[in-house]
Amino acid sequence: MFGQSALAQSSVTLYGTVDGGFALLRSGAPGVGTVKAVTSGISSGSRWGLRGSEDLGGGLKAIFQLEAGLELDTGAAKAFSGNPSTATPTAPNGVSATGFNRRSYVGLQSDYGTLTLGRDYTPLYHAALATDIFRLGMFGNLQTFVGPAGGSERFARVSNAVFYTSPEFNSIKARAVYSLGSESTGAAGGLPKDANRFLGVGAEYANAGLVLTASFQELKYPVVGGTPAAFTGATANRRDGLIGAKYSFGDFALAGGYWKITAPQNATDAWVGASMNIGKGSVMAQVQRLKQDNPTGAQRKGTAFGLGYMHNLSKRTALYASYGSVSNNATGAFAVASSDVSVAAGVTGANPSALGLGIRHNF
Repeated sequence: MFGQSALAQSSVTLYGTVDGGFALLRSGAPGVGTVKAVTSGISSGSRWGLRGSEDLGGGLKAIFQLEAGLELDTGAAKAFSGNPSTATPTAPNGVSATGFNRRSYVGLQSDYGTLTLGRDYTPLYHAALATDIFRLGMFGNLQTFVGPAGGSERFARVSNAVFYTSPEFNSIKARAVYSLGSESTGAAGGLPKDANRFLGVGAEYANAGLVLTASFQELKYPVVGGTPAAFTGATANRRDGLIGAKYSFGDFALAGGYWKITAPQNATDAWVGASMNIGKGSVMAQVQRLKQDNPTGAQRKGTAFGLGYMHNLSKRTALYASYGSVSNNATGAFAVASSDVSVAAGVTGANPSALGLGIRHNF
């Protein structure tokens, strides 16, 4: 409909994913029972969006994309804190809002690559997506590490940014992003001038069933101190590095990798996963070993496990089952996470778990 009403050399597409399920959620806290819930986004985050392009001639295209998340169980727009220009000492990512939280950009595409402006995924997100056997969905995926990573705004998406994706050359594709962060003047008492500036780079090799990924990113975050909390005028660096691999052969796939972050405490995630196709479905399993420095005691440790099954009813619709758990040591408090559902450890040392059954439809 949209494409038919556009100019002859232009196209606009309405698309999305709706994912709903029933879940049993346990925080692992003593004396706390199971929460039963109808929820959204176990396998994939529910979302809708618009994307389009215009052929400008000579191999050059103008492109755009707008994508917003939603809570399928309530119909509410997904809240997010993606504007660092509104950051406060108690809300370092900015104030909460609703809108096109997932992607919002415009740019140009040519034989020399794609250049866009706005809000989009980081190179590290693409590296994790390609080498997580669950592709960042279902319980037990790599988003278990999002807590130590500071949340999705500190690893998956970035605003106020310029993005570049290279054309593929000898099976290699490169990505880079630079964000101006909070775009602050650095006035006294406010955000430092370079607060939340972000640089990320990554590369992916894909050929004959083998995928190799590597990514590095650095965030300058504002230092907060005092009572009441206030910006000190200083910034600190937080760095992430990720390497991963996936190999698909016949009906089988193996994947694994290593992810390290440096702030607010050093933390690592090492994982290995496998999948097998069975008829119209596939079985997936993954194990992660999580570690995080603890300024007040023994190192925090956790072992995350995920098991899932996806059964395709058609190219667009699938039924799924997903189970995930985290076994924390006495000082650990890692959560178990799916795409949009997370179960925090009820207390330090608790072992959260989740079981979900659902349906996903792409349009």
